[in-house]
Amino acid sequence: MVMIKIFLILILTLVFIIFSFSSKMKILQKISIIFGYFVVFFFIVFPHYSDVVAHFFSIGTGKDLIIYIAISILSLVNVIIYVGAKHNSRIITKIIRESSLRNAKKCK
Repeated sequence: MVMIKIFLILILTLVFIIFSFSSKMKILQKISIIFGYFVVFFFIVFPHYSDVVAHFFSIGTGKDLIIYIAISILSLVNVIIYVGAKHNSRIITKIIRESSLRNAKKCK
């Protein structure tokens, strides 16, 4: 059991380091990621406390709580990525449209 905890903490720390240094984030986003890191770290080291938190929210077990939170976070990330891709698509369309209009005027 100890080996899997060490493995999970190493993976979590690696993901945290890569994510925090690889993107430009606002301070609130960085704070929420740091908070999430420590919460997940705490639940890995002390898994029985997830049951206590789950019972506080009237959820069966800590495993269920973690699954519900993971599904919620992954859904949020999915929406954020979709909105970002849609925004980038609009910007690319605008740039190509303006470039095409400029080139059409040069051809006349």
